[in-house]
Amino acid sequence: MKKIILIFSLLLITGCSNKDSVNWFVGDLPAASSMANNKIIMLDFYTDWWYACNLLDANTFSNQNVAQKLNENFINLKVNAETAYGKQLFSDFSGTGYPLILFLDSDKNEIDRFYGYYDADKFSSKLNEILKGENIFPNLLKRYEMGDNSAETMSMLAKKYGDRGQDSIAVSLYKLVIDSKDVSLDMFHEAKYFINTKLLWGGKIEYMEGYLKKYPGSPYIKDGVYQVLAYFKNNNDIEKELLYFDNYLNKFSDDPWFLNQYAWRMTEINQNLDIALEKINHSLSLMDKDAQGIAHIIDTKAEVLWKLGRIDEAIKTIDEAIAIDPESDYYQSQRKKFSNSNL
Repeated sequence: MKKIILIFSLLLITGCSNKDSVNWFVGDLPAASSMANNKIIMLDFYTDWWYACNLLDANTFSNQNVAQKLNENFINLKVNAETAYGKQLFSDFSGTGYPLILFLDSDKNEIDRFYGYYDADKFSSKLNEILKGENIFPNLLKRYEMGDNSAETMSMLAKKYGDRGQDSIAVSLYKLVIDSKDVSLDMFHEAKYFINTKLLWGGKIEYMEGYLKKYPGSPYIKDGVYQVLAYFKNNNDIEKELLYFDNYLNKFSDDPWFLNQYAWRMTEINQNLDIALEKINHSLSLMDKDAQGIAHIIDTKAEVLWKLGRIDEAIKTIDEAIAIDPESDYYQSQRKKFSNSNL
């Protein structure tokens, strides 16, 4: 997994974090709870290798409106889900994916949660719902139990169940959504994607593959591809993983984060490094020099160069990332690794 950092201070802002205007609480959850008073705790579980974490920091937490809303109304924590502390806490809350955004009251009772990347506007809307108590799990369940069987209510409730790991209930509700007369196209694809993801991780990959082929314009196409890639990686099926990357490199050729994911994965399996360098250079060409998150992509380029044996270039490149984020212990450790290999 990409860039696993050992964090001895539990909640330092590292990994997929970048400098932004959100006031992140430094401390553990009990400390945040004692400071919360009437504020809601927002807990951001992240890993430093997953593209959605990078996007969330680069495009969402850097947004002034989102940051202001978080700072005024929430106690905000980041937890690296791959540290010892993070793994245990993630397990305690039955986390199933990254990033997991969890909302708790001052007594650490769960109010709501959601997974994955949301742009600034959608994230801000989510925060508004949390603050108003709208469309949160207790509210939706009450509406459904009182007879609201609309596709919209069932779809939102299904997602809440899925987020909590109660997959069988979620699948049952999503099947009802698909058969509903008032189902929208977005609800349809959300239901199909969820059901096929569960089938995929149950070993029935043909359903997700069929979905990706039948609905190439689906708003979940990229998520589906990432799920399949993760499935192959998890099962150590590198041959099929490479074929899937090849199939979608052109389709996502203008997505710097997909290209970054490809390039880093090639460094992990030590294959196609010349192509990886080409793709990471293209990724960098798609981004402004001051774009949020660009240091991560520069670091990937440095790693590719190092794997190719171009040590001096790798050091020069990682120095660019350090110049952007001089306080990053990780980038400093990368430079030390590159320099030591030159001895």
